[in-house]
Amino acid sequence: MDKEITFSEFIEHICKRPLMYCLGGTFNEVSAFIQGYCSAKETPISGTEFNRFVCLKNSFPTNYIWTYVIKTCSKNDEDGISNIKETILEFIELSNRMNEEELFQFAVDNANTKEGEPEKVFRKFENALLVGNKKIIQSLILDNDKADLLWKGKYPDSVTEKLNELSENQPIKRIKESENGKSVELVASGFPFTIELILKNNEWKVNADKIIKLRTENNCA
Repeated sequence: MDKEITFSEFIEHICKRPLMYCLGGTFNEVSAFIQGYCSAKETPISGTEFNRFVCLKNSFPTNYIWTYVIKTCSKNDEDGISNIKETILEFIELSNRMNEEELFQFAVDNANTKEGEPEKVFRKFENALLVGNKKIIQSLILDNDKADLLWKGKYPDSVTEKLNELSENQPIKRIKESENGKSVELVASGFPFTIELILKNNEWKVNADKIIKLRTENNCA
């Protein structure tokens, strides 16, 4: 009787020969196959710990899904599938000798958390957004006819303080940069979309169109 393969061996097999398991052998197919397998069976990555580990190690807010994080950080499908294998095997190996706290600390310590000027500008904008600081918000955004939605209303001071603390402790990830270096896209905790920043007159400005649209749809006017 053949010995049942381990989960680590299963991951190595599917990532080495994705076309044997998936019709097109794409990143999306492979990641969906693995997720489906983990939903049907208890595996070392079935819980929430793996998702958090991937986010922390790649400097993403922890509310993102591991498949999106790995795909975003990969050059193409082949690179992404390779990263799936390496990340899962690393997580399993570390989990065998570390407790949860040590595991997450390892992810943080080995993450690329260096932030550039666009990230710093966005953090300043986000803090101003929480308190409805019109002057700061206006100085950091591109022109928009409905910009007043960004400073209408504010959270109570106690809530703002807590939200600021949470925001400061969450990473901001740059996922795209234009060839000329004059625009970038970021992902940040609390925003269900990417945030664009544009370099205008040597100053980084937040394109707040998506945030304004969301507030309009939520009747924040």
